[in-house]
Amino acid sequence: MRIISLILVISAASNASVLDIFQNIGIEYEVYGEGRLIPEKQHCTPYTLDLSTFLSTLTINEMSSIGKSILRKKVAQSFLGICQKFNISTNSKDSIPSSDIIVPDHLNMRFMDRFELAWNILKFERDLKSLFLENKINNPFLESIKQDTISQSGSSDVLDFSQRTTVFPKMCDVSNLAIEMNICFNISETPQSGMIYALAHGGEFLHNEEVYAYYEVPEFVLITPQTVIPIDLANCKVLFGTYIYCFEELDTQCDVRTLSDCPIFGYKTDDEFMLTRKFGVASIVATTENEVDVYGNGTKMAVPSRVSVLHTRFEAGTSDSEPIRIPTLTAHTETETSQFAQLLPETLAVLKTNEKTRLYTTLKRGVNMLSHKHYDQGAWDAVRSFFDRFI
Repeated sequence: MRIISLILVISAASNASVLDIFQNIGIEYEVYGEGRLIPEKQHCTPYTLDLSTFLSTLTINEMSSIGKSILRKKVAQSFLGICQKFNISTNSKDSIPSSDIIVPDHLNMRFMDRFELAWNILKFERDLKSLFLENKINNPFLESIKQDTISQSGSSDVLDFSQRTTVFPKMCDVSNLAIEMNICFNISETPQSGMIYALAHGGEFLHNEEVYAYYEVPEFVLITPQTVIPIDLANCKVLFGTYIYCFEELDTQCDVRTLSDCPIFGYKTDDEFMLTRKFGVASIVATTENEVDVYGNGTKMAVPSRVSVLHTRFEAGTSDSEPIRIPTLTAHTETETSQFAQLLPETLAVLKTNEKTRLYTTLKRGVNMLSHKHYDQGAWDAVRSFFDRFI
């Protein structure tokens, strides 16, 4: 117990030091949830779960061929509907089918056939929802797992396999009654775990508030006791509604701890300039106005500073209305000194109010300047910049 407590203290201290760095370099952040990085190629394998095997386990007794045909069709309809409700992509363009499983009277089926049909459909829906909710392959779907997959997981039998593995459905193949998924092994033993944070650089107004500039940083990072890992939330899955599992790092050169290699963007401002940038469920609001309409509904509120952070909480409305949004604007903590070089005059002339422009730090006569042109600071440029100091 003492060891676990020590680990938690070390993790909290590590997060605190990183968050202090964020604050010192003008990055706003908010906690998004507990997370874990599972390198897909190391811990997971693609797998096709054939649901046709499930049909053979159903109780059909002496059901007629018509009844069996209807059963397969109803299973496919339920399969499509449940996949759509769980936001799992499908290969079908059909709309969500009706949940009505009553068999028309004119088919002249026996009473027991009708009862078994309804019972089997309900059983299939229950078992499929359980798979999607628990991210586990349990009975009756375990019977379709191949032996080589069981061996690959290091399991001794199908029950051990169910305990060791976690599944992440990717696509429902409705026409073939199959689920394309990733089966991941022993993910609880993956060491890269910590807290996921949403980030955004606050930015600042430059050149007598004629320009607003900011660093574009990854929106989400996983902070572990060892490192900070940029992630793409689109490649993550939420397990049990509490834990976020991510399968690959975000491909970026930006170092959020130093802002090194993070791209800079700029806008030309005017008297009515307002820019909102989301991070997580919060937003950065940069404006030259004293009041802003944050939701675009005509209701304005005073801003505490030129750059602010917008948080929204919701309160229950009446039974017939949507939840009420309650906005809160807090001042962004600015850095002690400017994080940006001066702008070149020709760059100031090309900036736009309604479109961001990529800016680059370049060396002019030994001084860093912001330019809209990407100069390659090669050996010749370095020599020329050196002699420019004496001109």
